Amino acid sequence: MHRFGRSVQRKTNDRWGGVFILAVVLAVVGAWQLGGVLGNLLGEEKPAAMEPVPGMEDVTSLPEAPVPTTRMAQTFQVHFVQVGAFRSEGAARQFVQELAKQDLVAATTPRNEQGLVKVYAGPFMTGEEAAEVQSIMAETGVAKNAFTVAMEVAYAPDAVMAMTGSVNPDLQAGLDTLNNYLFEAGAWFAKRSAGEPADGGALASLGQEMRRLATKLAAAEESPAITRFLGLADVASVNAADIEVAATASPGSEEFQRAMNGYVSLLEQYRNFYTEGGSGE
Repeated sequence: MHRFGRSVQRKTNDRWGGVFILAVVLAVVGAWQLGGVLGNLLGEEKPAAMEPVPGMEDVTSLPEAPVPTTRMAQTFQVHFVQVGAFRSEGAARQFVQELAKQDLVAATTPRNEQGLVKVYAGPFMTGEEAAEVQSIMAETGVAKNAFTVAMEVAYAPDAVMAMTGSVNPDLQAGLDTLNNYLFEAGAWFAKRSAGEPADGGALASLGQEMRRLATKLAAAEESPAITRFLGLADVASVNAADIEVAATASPGSEEFQRAMNGYVSLLEQYRNFYTEGGSGE
């Protein structure tokens, strides 16, 4: 349930259930230790060391567990509630500050072709949650004319590869990583918007991976798609660093707003990237 207009209910643990589990654990540990003592007193022999397996003499330890993979890249939607549109960027930012005082996370969008700076509340990862907040805002008079906006994060790597003339594994990996970053960052902001704690560790890792792939692609043969992707990767890396700074900041702070505005701007640029086929034309 979203923080705005809703109270948070907390559950408590069963006191006696916890005491019982603790008693069982102590009993098991005590029995294990007693068995060891009796074994020593009775002269119980320890098992002989295992003989090395031929060909495995140099193996001293097992390999580390693989790093968990990220979600499969795919098309998804990020939802917002548009609460206003202003000619003045200063007025738009002032409205964002007023919403922050009511525990509502919002951000400004880049100025559009009509010269308007929009104010988006959110993001939300489902349309239902966005619609609920929009309804509450209308009922309370915060923004009577607010409406929901669904921003689609497309994923069509084949169309981008067509601009390069060949399949580029590094560009493919970059597109996957950027798609995952946009999803994880949206989920991070949605949790903060709901007043829940959010871990930015995954975002930092994705930002580092994008920088690594961008470095490799920068040395490759130039193409419109690669050039556009490098620009997006740079914006995403900066945004990841801003989110790391904003992790402990309040939604109304300058640090948090910088991260939020950067994410919305990145979404807009990403949408244009796929709409234009990565050509920038």
